[in-house]
Amino acid sequence: MSPPLPSAPITLAVVVPTRGDHERLRVTLACLAAQTGAPAHEVIVVDDNAPEDRPALAGVLAEADDRLPLRVVPGPGRGRAAARNAGAGAADAAWVVFLDADVVVGPRFLRAYADAARPGVFLHGRMRELPTAARLLTALKDAPRPEIQRTAAELTGSAPGARDRDPLRRTMANALERAVEAMDAGTLPDVAAWLGFVGANSAVPREAWRSVGGFDEEFGRSWGCEDIEFGVRLHTAGLTRSLVPEAYGVHLSHTRPDRWHQHGRNMERFAALHPLPAVRALTALLGPDGTPERYVASVQAETARSRPTGTR
Repeated sequence: MSPPLPSAPITLAVVVPTRGDHERLRVTLACLAAQTGAPAHEVIVVDDNAPEDRPALAGVLAEADDRLPLRVVPGPGRGRAAARNAGAGAADAAWVVFLDADVVVGPRFLRAYADAARPGVFLHGRMRELPTAARLLTALKDAPRPEIQRTAAELTGSAPGARDRDPLRRTMANALERAVEAMDAGTLPDVAAWLGFVGANSAVPREAWRSVGGFDEEFGRSWGCEDIEFGVRLHTAGLTRSLVPEAYGVHLSHTRPDRWHQHGRNMERFAALHPLPAVRALTALLGPDGTPERYVASVQAETARSRPTGTR
């Protein structure tokens, strides 16, 4: 039986869309069940699975049900943007945390977001990739919840462990994360102040999500850009980016055979919606050979080309 939802006003709603790969979701829910010092919150799992995958999902949810203030809402089956909107629309909280169903977080994850929440900002927790995620998931397949939680605490630096000694647990920052962190720190020019809403680990006031129209569901089921496009609209509405390093997430990396084809299609749509130099230049960051430095140089070049002749 699920624990009752908190009697105090709910501060955070954690929206976790899921479609397939329930072993990863099991790890994510175990992490959320280990939160310490968290405010009143709810976890909304958006079931975007095909009918044949729902029995496996039911087993994972039953295991988590007695430890989490958990709700399950049906997903529309139209991609990640629509699934996130379904979760946010069902929320009863002032703030919505969007967390993907393949992200490991430490025990102070929700406390960090609650402490950082303030008017006029959207929040992004630090993210790292775990290239050896498949091997870790194999090791945790039949592990009890405390072992999963102990591993999560080690991976996120919340407890002493073997993360730095064991090459199987070494994490890395992808190009997008390196760019956002460098621009926020001032070590690279902040050429895209809207860059930083990453759907795998970010938070926003629910009213701001509503007022800008939510995620653009026309991105459909293709992978990529629906989250940072949402960030452009949040920034246009006056919200600023704020990084929350303590809301640390480790993505259990996985392959996607047609990733770059899908991503390229979505980037074209993104640039058509927002023909800004920093959007048109995104292939220099999000492409297979992208780097933060190449992106900044490309944005600066695009900006120079966009200036009317004779201006400086």
